[in-house]
Amino acid sequence: MNTDLTGRTALITGGGTGIGAAIAKGYAADGANVIVNYSRSAKEAHDTVDEIIRRGGAAIAIQCDVSQADQVDAMFAKARDTFGRIDILVNNAGQVSSKDSTAEMSEAMWDRTIAVNLKSVFLCSRAAIPQLPDKIGRIINVTSMSALSGRGGPAYGPAKAGANALTRDMAFELAPRGITVNAIAPGIIDTRIHQIGTPPDDYAKLMERIPMGRDGKVEELVGLALLLASDAGSFITGEVVQINGGMLMH
Repeated sequence: MNTDLTGRTALITGGGTGIGAAIAKGYAADGANVIVNYSRSAKEAHDTVDEIIRRGGAAIAIQCDVSQADQVDAMFAKARDTFGRIDILVNNAGQVSSKDSTAEMSEAMWDRTIAVNLKSVFLCSRAAIPQLPDKIGRIINVTSMSALSGRGGPAYGPAKAGANALTRDMAFELAPRGITVNAIAPGIIDTRIHQIGTPPDDYAKLMERIPMGRDGKVEELVGLALLLASDAGSFITGEVVQINGGMLMH
């Protein structure tokens, strides 16, 4: 399978850690120029960029709150000034909501969760679409199994479900230009969110719900991200691909 991305430029939101960092490194290894966006994880983002550069790739880090339109527009302007057009956008930035029930959740928590997980997809895609090239332009949204499982919380799950719907809407809109739009919906992946926020006993219970008996690793999402970004995936659009070790079969 040819996933060569030489000469193309990818912008990955939330690209300094976890899934975003793994995708950034994978794209760079296949020849892409990479823009690593971050909001608060400055050290991790610059570490990701430094690693890409040490391996012979080209990358920069840009700080931006992707839920703010003015910051998004400034980020895309800087990316364009550095590498020219954007060919691939990966909307990966996300934030889990509190564990509060619907009756307990604050309006501020609801608004912030929707903004980071859904509004950001709209804002970044809106900024990218005018410069995405026909035939090879790509948008890939990292959503979540929580959009279907009903266990993501009263804000996070709905936000990711909205991102799935937006994926399909944009895929229909952009198909005549040959631009594909797809989503990757991970299940339980070994990332900082779970390492810090999920107690070990709770995490063990999650493993019991996965038929494969383990969590996923960020590297296990990179192959799909490469396929969807490359010429090899040029006839795949409007899809939400679940990666969860069979967890949704329960």
